[in-house]
Amino acid sequence: MLDLGRVLSGPFCAALLADLGAEVIKVEPPEGDDSRLFGPFVDGECAYFRLVNRGKYGISLDLRREPDVEVLRGLVRRSDVLIENFRPGTLERLGIGDLEDLNPRLIVVSISGFGQTGPLGAQPAYDLIAQAFSGLMAVTGWSADQPTRCGVSLGDMIPALYGALAAVAALRQRETTGRGQRIDVSMVDSLVSLLESVAMRALHSDEEIVPCGNDHAQTAPLSTFAAADGQVAIGVSNDRLFERLAVALQRPEWLEDPRFMPYATRCAHSGELRAEIERALGGLTVEQATATLMAGGVPVSPINDVRAALAHPQLRARGMVHIEEDGFATIASPIRLRGSAPLRRAPRQGEHGELIGAWLAEPVRGGGVDEPVRGGGVDEPVRGGGVDERVRGGGVDERVRGGGVDEDPAMAGRRSPSGSGATRRTGTS
Repeated sequence: MLDLGRVLSGPFCAALLADLGAEVIKVEPPEGDDSRLFGPFVDGECAYFRLVNRGKYGISLDLRREPDVEVLRGLVRRSDVLIENFRPGTLERLGIGDLEDLNPRLIVVSISGFGQTGPLGAQPAYDLIAQAFSGLMAVTGWSADQPTRCGVSLGDMIPALYGALAAVAALRQRETTGRGQRIDVSMVDSLVSLLESVAMRALHSDEEIVPCGNDHAQTAPLSTFAAADGQVAIGVSNDRLFERLAVALQRPEWLEDPRFMPYATRCAHSGELRAEIERALGGLTVEQATATLMAGGVPVSPINDVRAALAHPQLRARGMVHIEEDGFATIASPIRLRGSAPLRRAPRQGEHGELIGAWLAEPVRGGGVDEPVRGGGVDEPVRGGGVDERVRGGGVDERVRGGGVDEDPAMAGRRSPSGSGATRRTGTS
């Protein structure tokens, strides 16, 4: 797999696939990815870069130089997936717009601000722009006069998740079609897809769609509430949970109050219900309120700051804070999947450049046309005529079933190029 991504959305998409075992080669310009300049720094390395580039090999190519472009083209011929988050048209300007001709089995994941089509397709975007355009900011925060950006870069990370999912689906589809495809993921589209009840209300009612702070517009009580020494989050979305809440807080009268039962009337009197809940919580600390409601089976949490969350025994038990081999603390994948690759540190800039020759010595993917790599020191002909021997008889997948060995290059475990001293992980290259 080739990661041509920059900063966040492309690199994070590739990192997700590396977590699943993909062999990912990150391609950086000689000056390095922009994110290498972001703080904080640990022993001179950017912690942000290390998080979103974990598990990858790293090389540097100057795509303003024709010899390096030829090296990249050679790697494209030998790859299963390419991920990029350039503005539309950039691949053509880099001299690799003919990806399908170079490698008909290649899957290209293109993440861009507005997508590859539409009147704004050529416009650049960042997370903030995507959040603003999608409508997400207009429903986030406490007031329609103060639209608010989410505290993390959802405009980058959500399309990265979609891109990784689409890449896996395209690899599976390729087993029957024998061909790759281009995947078009838009940052704006990705955020619009998350608007769930907000979008349905906008499409199917005349209701004014406004932000409502920590409240839920259609469910009560589902919000944050004041206890004696701080705020506690309580989530009650049905009558059964409301009964548990009333019992836990020793307020059985709520169950007979026509303002609060059943569900529909409770939502219409959410302000009055808030006053009642905060009166019941007034004699409890956050710790006491949390313990009381947890014991009663009510969804509840204190409002942790980031450091408190990362230090909590629950996240530690889940392994969400991972210590890499050099002592660097980072965030682990949340996926618990048998056979997932162990986390490996992000590459130093250009760290694996000596492996380029060995990578270029591998056979090209089926059906591609190989050309000499000029200036890269390698001239490798197509192996076996460039025919993919897995697809026979018009695109029928001939994989062994019932526990046999899958010989698809996209999924077969391979040793690293000779002399690398490392084992290449099972997965997509």
